[in-house]
Amino acid sequence: MEETRQQRTCAAQGGLRVLVVVDDPSQRKEIARQLEGAGYAVETAQGAAQALEKSEGFRPQIVLADGHRDGMDGVALCRALRRQKNARAPHFVLLTSDDGEDALAQAFDAGVDDIIAKPVTPRVLLARLQGGARLIRLQMELEGARREQAEHARLMQQIQQAHKMQAIGKLTGGIAHNFNNHLAAILGYAELAQEMFPDVGDGQLAEFLQCIHQAGSEARNLVVSLRAFSQGGGDGRETTLKGAMLADVVGLLRPILSASIQLGTDFDEDIPLVLVNEEQVHQMVMNLCINAREAINGSGEIRLALKRAQGVRADCSSCHEWLGGEYLELSVRDTGKGMAADTIERVFDPFYSTKEVGQGTGLGLSIVHGIMHGYGGHVLVESAPGEGSNFRLLFPLGRGVPDGKAGEMRREGR
Repeated sequence: MEETRQQRTCAAQGGLRVLVVVDDPSQRKEIARQLEGAGYAVETAQGAAQALEKSEGFRPQIVLADGHRDGMDGVALCRALRRQKNARAPHFVLLTSDDGEDALAQAFDAGVDDIIAKPVTPRVLLARLQGGARLIRLQMELEGARREQAEHARLMQQIQQAHKMQAIGKLTGGIAHNFNNHLAAILGYAELAQEMFPDVGDGQLAEFLQCIHQAGSEARNLVVSLRAFSQGGGDGRETTLKGAMLADVVGLLRPILSASIQLGTDFDEDIPLVLVNEEQVHQMVMNLCINAREAINGSGEIRLALKRAQGVRADCSSCHEWLGGEYLELSVRDTGKGMAADTIERVFDPFYSTKEVGQGTGLGLSIVHGIMHGYGGHVLVESAPGEGSNFRLLFPLGRGVPDGKAGEMRREGR
């Protein structure tokens, strides 16, 4: 009756995986029967080689092994299991009839967690394994708590980033709207003055008016960029994202890159259909490649790639949302100086720049953020100091292609 009550306790706390490594078949079978009756999942092995092989797939949480066996004793088996890579070290219980001081010290030095003297009754064996099971469950609970804490911290970071970008987006949109109204007046009056006074003076007035108009036009382009960040980039999708589209950007990039920088491409042909706004894609690639040029600051390589990305599992570098699945990936990789982790954390913030004052607006990557999230996509940044950077733009599949459009585009060969 006492043994049955103990077995029920083990069953309530059991479900753990136990690997029994005993040479004697009848003893091995009996121990397995006792453990299964107590609620454990049991696998058996006769020798060390079989035990190591089965542990790969079974991944035992407890190993119960003979102290002295043919070929390899339990202590050596424990050492071998501890050396296995990509596997959690099991709670190792050694059955032995050698209770000498040297033997016990050697066993514990090898990583044995518990030693049970033979012969042992089923009741004692179950009680000792129950003690090991409690330790394992406690470890699992602690790991679960750590995972929950890490997930909570990740979600809080994601929420804070989303609130920050939303607030900055609203502020930026408001500034852009009001600024654009003033620019419209500046450009309008400059154009009127150019038309009304084309021949006044010695030509200096016309030159001054042209400078005013040019500065206003550049400021208007900045407003367009601010709006692209604040509003996202999912509107006006008309073109399939493919290598032919990006070839045009490559043609525009070559003249602005020094001869010491190589520009390479790797565009797959067999890629899923994703509709994008061509101008926005050009803008993102140009921004990323110009940043890559500045990061290289000498000789190096920039490589553009377009491919299907499968099995993606990561945190978005700009919004910190967890993403997984299949995407169409457009990447820009460079061999420049790379970035530290704290820089990557801030690199998508509007007006943040690692360049000298006056050498950049700090909006390039913010625009990439706005456009990509307008498409429901994400950005992954892989970089480290001295190892270059890789910006991976991930476009979700099935978005931007209306019902029936995909088949039509395939028939037309687009």
